[in-house]
Amino acid sequence: MFKPLIKKIAIRIKFLRSLSVNHWRYLFRNLNLKELNIILVSLGLAATAGLFLSVYDYWALRTPAPAEGGSYAEGLVGEPRYLNPVLASANEVDRDLTTLIFSGLVKHDESGRIIPDLAERYEIKGNGKTYEFTLRSGLSWPDKTPFTPDDVIFTINLIKDPKFQSPLRNSWQGVKVEKIDNRRLAMKLPVEYEPFLENAAVGILPQHLWANIQPQNFLLTQLNLKPVGLGQYQLAKITKNASGSVRSMEFSPNPRYHEKANIARLTLRFYDNQESVLGAYKRREIDGFSLSSPLEKEELARSRSVKFYDIKLPRYFAVFFNQTASESLKETEVRRALAHAVDRASIIEEILKGEGEIQNGPFSFNLLDIGDPETIYEFNVEKARNILEKDDWKIGDDGLRQKKIKGKNIKLEFVLTTTDWPELTRVAASVQKNWEDIGVKVNLDIVPVNAVQTQTIRPRQYEALLFGEVLGLNPDPFSFWHSTQRKDPGLNLALYNNKKADGLLESARQESNLPTRIKEYGQFQEILMKEIPAVFLYSPNYTYAVSKKVKGVAVTAINTPSQRFENINKWHIATKRVKK
Repeated sequence: MFKPLIKKIAIRIKFLRSLSVNHWRYLFRNLNLKELNIILVSLGLAATAGLFLSVYDYWALRTPAPAEGGSYAEGLVGEPRYLNPVLASANEVDRDLTTLIFSGLVKHDESGRIIPDLAERYEIKGNGKTYEFTLRSGLSWPDKTPFTPDDVIFTINLIKDPKFQSPLRNSWQGVKVEKIDNRRLAMKLPVEYEPFLENAAVGILPQHLWANIQPQNFLLTQLNLKPVGLGQYQLAKITKNASGSVRSMEFSPNPRYHEKANIARLTLRFYDNQESVLGAYKRREIDGFSLSSPLEKEELARSRSVKFYDIKLPRYFAVFFNQTASESLKETEVRRALAHAVDRASIIEEILKGEGEIQNGPFSFNLLDIGDPETIYEFNVEKARNILEKDDWKIGDDGLRQKKIKGKNIKLEFVLTTTDWPELTRVAASVQKNWEDIGVKVNLDIVPVNAVQTQTIRPRQYEALLFGEVLGLNPDPFSFWHSTQRKDPGLNLALYNNKKADGLLESARQESNLPTRIKEYGQFQEILMKEIPAVFLYSPNYTYAVSKKVKGVAVTAINTPSQRFENINKWHIATKRVKK
């Protein structure tokens, strides 16, 4: 309805603008007061109309869009060691940092699905055993050295070389990487491996800077602290305290990345523990952090400045039984009773405050939609007691169950080991009470979180272990349950050994037909659940707290927490209005 009026006003404004200075002088000298007032009122109306047009154009014809600018600070627990994607998987802080600084051939979108990154495209050939990548054109390192397939080949060969001690080495064994031309390369697998593309997300190193670094100097080189990558951000500044510990790192957008990041200054601050991170957020030193406990969410729930992102993460927590270290845990009926005695719903409500789901089997949230097993051990204390009674585990004078095995009286007693992470210590205490309610003596062994890998997991020094596993959105449970993975660096924490299960794990990871793959994993799952090498407990939510000033955080599913940064270039604080 404004269009006719706007058109008339625009014509009048155009006429007034066409008048010269002399025209205006002559006009004002020959006007009486009444005529002058009319002119001034007309000019005022014209100015008002012009302002109206500008406002109308700004608000009605334009829409908000991300703009460059602003700053974001995040708090992390720990300290960086090696800013090197070849080494980073062993340290959570390093994984976060290398995700910002380096890029791989592929990455994940906000829903966790793989998309091209440094590669422009990829093709899967040769019955799933050859992956051909075409690199984006025009990419170069800071010294203007072109990015080529040689950089990719160098990085992968370095990972495969045992002298460089990369934690990623097992993932690349048997893979041949060949250059096709200056933009294309091929990765050839000895056998089909359906989740292989996940490997191609590893950050790429510049060959011309790393080629002369010898294995004995690989951990010591300054390139691990002054990294050069093709990621979304580049390191701009490091701040240390008086003792030399790194307290913060500041980053600026990397002009060599193929998509410009919006946030102008990104700062990561490092703290000794989660309590310090929470305190830093309250003091407004940081704008975001990953929550370690639902209690933190409760504490911040009243804040109007924070937004919580509940992100799907394919991880679960379970109690893994080391049957080689305990006579009583070798008994299948004992493990069956223990499975029925755990009140998982109570863990979710009392400890996780509803921020999680009951875990019934070895597959948590995944992109394949592998569901729960048919065999589920529901919470039933009376059933658990009856199982033990029928299996001849009788309560003795000391109140503990015992049974004669191979001529010896064996007490139903074992040690449950976990870390000093507050959530796990509370879960361990809850499980301990559940099991003692059916006559099982459980002793807790709480190990510092920074020592559990070296002291407990790698040497398999435990009878029962409460710990977590991250399986991946495109799951491959081979490392966690295949018999060849019972010893370090394998992750078969239950030391599980079943030939039929091994065969299904081997077949499923090579199967490109999705229904067949899901069927084989379902069969594996049923075998596992009937043998009960572990009691599965829960899958917690991964909650990320970020200031509401930050827009564009759209991540919904990730393989690991560090992947929350894979699309940080789309986040923004500043905005501008652009035409619709």
